[in-house]
Amino acid sequence: MSVDPDRLLELFRRHLPLREGSVELAFASGYDAPVWRSEAGYFLMALRLTTFDPVDGVLPLDVREQEVFIGDDRKHAPERWLAYVEGHLQAMPAILAHFGEPDAMMPCDLFVYGAVLADEALQRPDEFAAALRDPVRLAAMDEAAREAEWRERLEPLGLAEHVAEVRAMARPSIRLHLSRSEELDEDDAEVDEDDGGDEGDEAEVDEDDGGDAEVHLAGQTRLGGAPDLPPDLAWPEVDGVLLTFVAQFDLAELAGRAAARELPAHGLLSFFYAPIPPDGVRGHPVRVLHLTDLDVLARRPVPPGVERLSAHDIDVADELLYPCVDSYFFYESLLPEARILEVHRQRQQGEGGELVPFNPLERFIAESGELDDYERPYHRLLGHPASIQGDPYLDVEIDTRPGGWDGWDDGSPEALAVRRRALRWRLLLQIDAQEDGELLLNQDGGFFYFWIPADALAVHDWSQARGALQCH
Repeated sequence: MSVDPDRLLELFRRHLPLREGSVELAFASGYDAPVWRSEAGYFLMALRLTTFDPVDGVLPLDVREQEVFIGDDRKHAPERWLAYVEGHLQAMPAILAHFGEPDAMMPCDLFVYGAVLADEALQRPDEFAAALRDPVRLAAMDEAAREAEWRERLEPLGLAEHVAEVRAMARPSIRLHLSRSEELDEDDAEVDEDDGGDEGDEAEVDEDDGGDAEVHLAGQTRLGGAPDLPPDLAWPEVDGVLLTFVAQFDLAELAGRAAARELPAHGLLSFFYAPIPPDGVRGHPVRVLHLTDLDVLARRPVPPGVERLSAHDIDVADELLYPCVDSYFFYESLLPEARILEVHRQRQQGEGGELVPFNPLERFIAESGELDDYERPYHRLLGHPASIQGDPYLDVEIDTRPGGWDGWDDGSPEALAVRRRALRWRLLLQIDAQEDGELLLNQDGGFFYFWIPADALAVHDWSQARGALQCH
C-alpha cells in the first residue's frame, strides 16, 4: 500500500512557504502539480530555495529550483512515512540552520535524512521532528552519507575499505598565477647599476608619464628579478656555487590560507636553486631562507654570471590536490604488501598488471581535486606536484641514494621500502618552466620542485630542502 499524492501535497501546503533567517523554501513556479511519482515509482517534488538579502530581508539574492526526491514511501507503512515527512518539515528550520551558509545549498540537500526511518522507535511526527532537530544526529547522518558516497567512488579503484586513508591524501595548495612586471625589472636594473643601492633602501619608486608613483616595498611576494636580503647576509650558495633567485613569499599575506598552516605566520620565505647541478651531484642544490626581520631587507643585485629570472608579480588562489596518476604508489601503498610485491615483479618482467586501475584512478583524481585552473602553467606552493614523466616523489627519494637508480629492482622488498620512504617528502614549491609560451626557467619545459621531508617541514628546518627537476 502506498501514499496518496494528494495527501502528500496537502501536507507540504500546510508548511510551505517556510522561512528561516534569510532562506525560504517554497514550491517551484510553473508546475500544475508540484508533486508526482517518477517512472521508478518514488515521489518527486518541485521546490524552490530563495536566499534574501540579510539586511533588508526582501531583495532576493539567489533562487534555485529543483525536482527533489522526497523518498520511497513503498518501503514503509503509509502513515509512518507521512509522519516522517511531516516531522521533516517541522524540523526544516533546524535543518536550514544546520547547513549554515546557503551559498552551495540546493533544495535536494534538505531531504537527505531518510536514515531516521531506520529507527523504529520513531513513529509520530513530533518524534521524527525531535530527531531531525538534533545537531549531533544530523552530523552523524551527514558523515555516514559522505562515507557511503566515498565508498562508491573508491569501489572502482579497489579501495572502498580505505576511505579515511584516501581522504587524508588530499593536501591544500596555493596556486600561483604570474604576471610579468616590467616595473620590477626596471627597479632591479637600477639596483644592479647602482651596485646594490644604499643599505636599508626598503622601496623603489617608479614614476610613470602621468606622475603617479608605484612603490615596490622590500619583502613583497614575487617571482624572479632581484631578491630582498639582509645587508649582512651573503648571496646564497651551495659548495661555492652561487644560486639563482627563484621567488619570495610574504608569509603574513598567506597566513589565512589552508595550505599556509604548515608555514611560519610571519617573515619572508625565499627560494634559490642551481639550474645545473655540479658534477657528481644528484639533484639540484637549493637554499630556502626564512627571513624574519623585514625592516632590514633591501633589494640585492644579482651577481655577475648568475642567471636572473624575469620579474613577475604573483596572484594566489586556493586549491585542493590529490596525488597525481604518476604518484600511484600513494594509493597502492594501502594494499597488502605481498600483493604489491607480486604485481610489481610482474611489471618488472613485462607482464603488466595494475593494482589500482589507471583509468578509474585518473577519473577519481580529476573529479576529487579542486583546481583553480586545469591548464598549465602549474606554479604552486605546497600540495602535491604535477608530473611530466614518472613519480616526482620517487625521483627525489632516488636522488638521496648514493647510487641513484643503480641496482634498482622493482618488485623487490628493497625497492618497496624505497617507495614507502618516498612518501615522506613534501612539496614546498613547484615552478613550471613554461610561462606564456616562453621558457621561464632555463630548463626543457618541465617542472622544478623544492622538496622537504615531512618531519623537517613540521619544525621549519629549511636546511633539509632539496631540489629536483622533471623535464621532457
